[in-house]
Amino acid sequence: MIVLDKTNLIPYLRERYPAFDASGAVVSAIGDDEEDSQGLINYVFRVRSGRGSLIVKQARSNMRLDDDVDSTDASYCPPQDRNYSEYLSLKLRRAITPSCVPEVYYADRENHVFLMEDVSYLKPARAQLSKGAVIDGLGERVARFLCDNHFYTSEFYLDTEEFRELDRRFVNTGMRAIMENWLFLRDTPTHKCPALTRHFLPYIFADDIVVQSHLLRHKYMNSTQAFIHSDVHTSNIFADGSQIKVIDMEYTFAGPMAYDLGYFLASLVSQYCSAVFRPFPSQGEREDFKRYILSSIYTLVDSYQRRFAAHWSDEAKAVYRACPGFRDAFVEGLVPDTAGYAAMPMFTLCVSSFGFTQEFEVIPDDALKLHALQLYCSLGRRFLMGREDIRTPRDIVSAILEGEREYLRCVWQK
Repeated sequence: MIVLDKTNLIPYLRERYPAFDASGAVVSAIGDDEEDSQGLINYVFRVRSGRGSLIVKQARSNMRLDDDVDSTDASYCPPQDRNYSEYLSLKLRRAITPSCVPEVYYADRENHVFLMEDVSYLKPARAQLSKGAVIDGLGERVARFLCDNHFYTSEFYLDTEEFRELDRRFVNTGMRAIMENWLFLRDTPTHKCPALTRHFLPYIFADDIVVQSHLLRHKYMNSTQAFIHSDVHTSNIFADGSQIKVIDMEYTFAGPMAYDLGYFLASLVSQYCSAVFRPFPSQGEREDFKRYILSSIYTLVDSYQRRFAAHWSDEAKAVYRACPGFRDAFVEGLVPDTAGYAAMPMFTLCVSSFGFTQEFEVIPDDALKLHALQLYCSLGRRFLMGREDIRTPRDIVSAILEGEREYLRCVWQK
């Protein structure tokens, strides 16, 4: 296998992908000193020349951010063939939502490499939100991306055999195991938990949370509803006020639709919890940003439900169009699971050995950072344990507001 780096990447491109004019090209490793990557496992390069730029992504046997990890430990070093699976996933999703997915140019399966469009003319949503910026239409656009990809890869729309073939093609066992164990069971060694949140461990591993996490894990492993992204968060969405591009599709498989909604919901809730405690130029700007996040959360779920119901009514197979009651029950039933699935990354992020995400790291005071993380963790419990009472998008927003009020009341009493 060729291990790509800054010194051999240009000759590699000249040999393997001569369509790209590499004359005078400059190579940079994304994630070394740029804010547009919080990736953990892949090696990603940007190649710029006078005639354009592209992204080169390579999967290796070790993780980019943890080179000393034992390469036989599958929980840390996922299978390298994830790279080709991601290439195929990008192609499929671009066919469904071309405006939301980068173009892919070339795949080298032997060396676990693919080339794709450089979307750095947009900025990662997480970096923007963590600075207090408002991204117009973010919730709506993510809802459209998820809804269209879910519906058009589901058995509600596809011929049953075509759907089963898609399921077989993207089994993705190795990558699924990461989420099944790391996210739901939180099996990261406890000695690697950040010191700031080590006292969270008994709370997160309480018996009732563990039981409910297992129930959701079982559903995640056995519910083949549609072709899900499985890693939709604000670092994997590049955006401005008029468009989004969604990246990092290596975890893709046929799974529960609500999981994608929940994962992105968790990524928005983390911004809300950070905003409660991080510095803002004024209290008014803090409250404006919090209202924006709550509006984005509401729109994410509400727009998804409305759009999915419309697709069903217009384009589902006849057997499903004939039963609008099933449509309504299915769409409404997504919300409790969305809340439950959101709790999984909310717990895991607080104790992950990979450190806290950017929205928490921008809080300079450790005591306030701890408060933000404690609020986040407590909202995760509220989502998980109370999910059967969370039936609408408005219920999600209410749960956040009630959880914030309760947490702050406890803080003030101390």
